[in-house]
Amino acid sequence: MKSRFRLDRQVFVLAHRWAGLLMALFLVTAGLTGSALVFREELDAWLAPELRLADPAAGGLLDPFQLRELAEQALPPASRVDAVQFRVEPGQTVMLRASGPALDHDEVFVNPHDGRIQGHRSSTAISLAPSQLMPFLFKLHHSLALPGQWGTLLLGLVSLLWTVDCFVGAWLTWPRGRPALPRWKQAWLIKWRSGWQRANHDLHRAGGLWLWAVLLLFAWSSVMFNLRDPVYRPTMALAFSFDDSWDAVPARTEPLQRPRLDWQQAHRAAQRVMHEMAGRHGFSISAEERLMLNRHRGVYIYMVHSSLDLRARTGNTAVMIDADTGVWRGQWLPTGGAMGNTVSNWLGALHMAHVGGVAWRVAVSLIGLLVTGLTLTGLVIWWHKARARGRALCPRPVQRRAGDQDQSCNASSATESSAANTSR
Repeated sequence: MKSRFRLDRQVFVLAHRWAGLLMALFLVTAGLTGSALVFREELDAWLAPELRLADPAAGGLLDPFQLRELAEQALPPASRVDAVQFRVEPGQTVMLRASGPALDHDEVFVNPHDGRIQGHRSSTAISLAPSQLMPFLFKLHHSLALPGQWGTLLLGLVSLLWTVDCFVGAWLTWPRGRPALPRWKQAWLIKWRSGWQRANHDLHRAGGLWLWAVLLLFAWSSVMFNLRDPVYRPTMALAFSFDDSWDAVPARTEPLQRPRLDWQQAHRAAQRVMHEMAGRHGFSISAEERLMLNRHRGVYIYMVHSSLDLRARTGNTAVMIDADTGVWRGQWLPTGGAMGNTVSNWLGALHMAHVGGVAWRVAVSLIGLLVTGLTLTGLVIWWHKARARGRALCPRPVQRRAGDQDQSCNASSATESSAANTSR
């Protein structure tokens, strides 16, 4: 039984080691970029004030519908701005998404006081220019800045591996001897005076234990972002119910060019449907966020901040209405609805530091650095053990005469060469 335990443990040790090596680069990248993205808006305003800051001396705030129309008119022909932003702050520009065959960018920044476009940029550009740095870091964090869905898929697989490895790593800290619990207590401690190699090993093991729940949170929420349909949703559905109406509207064969409801009509229809939904689910609406037109699905999406929202600065209580008829097509309730949606919303809000105020934002930024540190300590452990294994395979002779060769290394090489020739 003991030999079998040792064999099983060795398998998990090897699995943990190789999983860590495969994930190392991705975790360091995600950890460092995530630490910066916690303060994305503030850093973006500091790096690109020409895009983010508006001169309030131009006058009062324009009507949101007028602002959208002015932005669209200022773009090349056939360009579209398919969103109305209701939450507008004096002294700050409004970022609107734009699309069109003649555009090399998809973000336009409009002065809400006079409707002038102050600047634009591409959210997918790979550039270290100050105005492009934060979008680039986000793309690097989310999809490694790879084209198409390859980066998203790759990071999703890494996140899934990370999730499984959280359990493997925790199991490996469980002591082999008895009594187990008193021995396990030592795994949570760091022996600083036992040399740097032992301290590094303890940092990796104890750090993983102290941060275990947080690491699992970020690993599994990353699976949610990158592998929602194939992995996250089916797994969570085993324990929680979901409201899938938000994803129930299929894509059209051709994008909707001219919806029967214009922006004002769609706004009134969406307000009516939202208030009916508020009455059914018992929530109150505190502010409007935005109205968007999804031409591929033929719907308007209306978002508000409500008493169901977790995020203080952004509301994502939403309803979808048909762009031609104005009837209800789907909804998203941050809390108070299906438990699976509520849990998912909590995972996303915690991952992006949209809850908990400044304290959680600072904590998430530090967690990103700690993930990087834990990864590096794991690499140091691997490197040290790899060198030890190399010395064990190729030991230096105790003494040798001038002109003699290292027989142990030659013997090892000869044995490997013979085995290779036999296999061929």
